[in-house]
Amino acid sequence: MRTQALLLGLSLSLCAWAQQTYQGQPTDDVWVYDNAFNAGFTAILRAWGDGQNAVDPNNPAYPGSNFSYSLAKWSLQGIPAGRQYQVLQAQITVVHTQPPGYTRELGEQFPLEARDLSSADFSEATWSYSAPNNPYPGNTILGESLMTNYRTDAPFAIPIPLEVESFEPYFNAAINQNGGALGIAFVSRMNPANQAGQTFYRFYSRNDGGGRGPVLQVVYRVAGDVNGDGCADDADLLQTLFAFGQTGANLPADLNGDGVVDDADLLEVLFNFGNGC
Repeated sequence: MRTQALLLGLSLSLCAWAQQTYQGQPTDDVWVYDNAFNAGFTAILRAWGDGQNAVDPNNPAYPGSNFSYSLAKWSLQGIPAGRQYQVLQAQITVVHTQPPGYTRELGEQFPLEARDLSSADFSEATWSYSAPNNPYPGNTILGESLMTNYRTDAPFAIPIPLEVESFEPYFNAAINQNGGALGIAFVSRMNPANQAGQTFYRFYSRNDGGGRGPVLQVVYRVAGDVNGDGCADDADLLQTLFAFGQTGANLPADLNGDGVVDDADLLEVLFNFGNGC
């Protein structure tokens, strides 16, 4: 019994060791539409669309009055480059101002979208609306907002869970190809013409004095690394083989998190063999 308890404790500690968490606010952000007329720093970011589209289909780099985008970027430079990472969970949380100009139903119908950016090479301090090669929202919807915290009497948090399948390669590209810069575009199909022109997303930027700017949280691990030493090698392969067939929660060798150590986990180690070593 004591041996089993020790092994369970070791298993859980190895699992926690293998996982890492990044959490931070943007190093820069900009409300594109506003900056065209009122260049400078703002404590508020906004997003709206035309009721059908979230991004101007004619010119996504320079949205007109029917569209408004907000851009943000994070620095992942603290995460070592030169290896591939498996993203286990990821979420962006923004804080909406009081009161919202839309109902919960409209928020559910027209969610705030987090999309990829064509580039993370921008700065609010030097942003020019008419500059060539401005970054613009891509077609990949990384995540959509949830209205679980909606309220009208106080600011409220809006979580945007990110889809692991689409976010993981974007996360790895930011670390290994973009110098650690990860850019996100905030857009929405919500039409501001409703509710006396107040129907749009309005949330705090990194410049907010209360620290209520967007927060990105990513739980990740080196792909194929079971024991948490930062390298997918023989030790990880052996640990997966010894654990083969085990079922339950928080198993270190259960790399895909489906509750069982099986062929899929073994292949994950083999496909990433040598990663991080």
